[in-house]
Amino acid sequence: MPENTTLRDALQAAHKDLKPCSDTPQVDAEWLWGHALGRSRAWMAAHPEWQLTQEQRARGNYLIRQRQHGYSVAHLCGRAEFLDFCLRLNQHVLAPRPETETLVAKALSALPPRARILEWGTGSGALALAIARARPDCRITALDCSRTALNLARRNALALRIRNLHLVHADWRKIWPQGRFDLILANPPYIAPHDEHLQGPGVCREPRHALIAAQKGTEAFRILARRGRQHARQGGRLVMEHGNTQGAVCRRIVQRAGWGRAQTLPDLSAQPRITCARR
Repeated sequence: MPENTTLRDALQAAHKDLKPCSDTPQVDAEWLWGHALGRSRAWMAAHPEWQLTQEQRARGNYLIRQRQHGYSVAHLCGRAEFLDFCLRLNQHVLAPRPETETLVAKALSALPPRARILEWGTGSGALALAIARARPDCRITALDCSRTALNLARRNALALRIRNLHLVHADWRKIWPQGRFDLILANPPYIAPHDEHLQGPGVCREPRHALIAAQKGTEAFRILARRGRQHARQGGRLVMEHGNTQGAVCRRIVQRAGWGRAQTLPDLSAQPRITCARR
C-alpha cells in the first residue's frame, strides 16, 4: 500500500480482498479499519480523504490479513454487538451471532414473574445478560467450565450494571446447581468432531470446546435433556440452539428424556435452529 494512501483507498482495497472470505466485505472492512484507527464508522464516512500514516496502514493491513485467515471481525475488534448492547470478547469464547437473538426471544416468551433461570455454557455472557437486562425481576445462574470465560462474562456484567446474574464455574457433565428452574437454556456445542463446517470461515478460528460435541454432535443435547428435566420445575421449559439440520434428532432426544412435545422454531434467517419443550 503506497505512502499517500487515503482512507477511501484502504476501504476499497479491503473490500476487494475480503470478498472471497466474507459475505459482508464492505461492513467488515469498515469495522476493521475503524478499529485500526480508533474511529467510528460515522467518522470514517465523513473523512474519506484522511491520509493514513505508516503505522495506521500496518495496523489496518494486519487486521485485514487476519480476517482473510478466518478470524471473525468480532474477535479481531475484541467486541461484538448483540441485540441492543455491546460485549467484550476474547479468543476463548464464541462470538455471538444474530441467529442466537431468536433464542433470547423464545426464552423470554411466557416467562413467569421472578423466574429462576439456568444457562449452561455462558461464554461471554450474551444470553444471560440479555435476559437479565430484559427481566430484572428474575434470577439467572450462568455456568461455564472455563474460568477465563467467566471472568469475561463478569466484566461484561459489570459494564452493563447487571445485578441479577450469578456466575458459576462448573462442568456440565458432572455438576449442576441445586434446586429447580423455570427455564433452562443453552447454545451448546453441536458440531461433530470431523464435520467439514469446522474449516469454514467464521468457524475455523473459534474455540473448539464451544463447537464440538461427541456422539455425532448430540452429546450436549442428551445431557441437557436428561439433567435438565431433573432440575426443571413442573411447567418449566428447556430451550436449546442447534444446527439447522438437527431439529428432528434434537426433538427425539428431548421427548425421550421425558419432556412434553418438543417444537423446533426458525431463526431470523428462517433456518430451524431452536428446539424447546415444557416439563
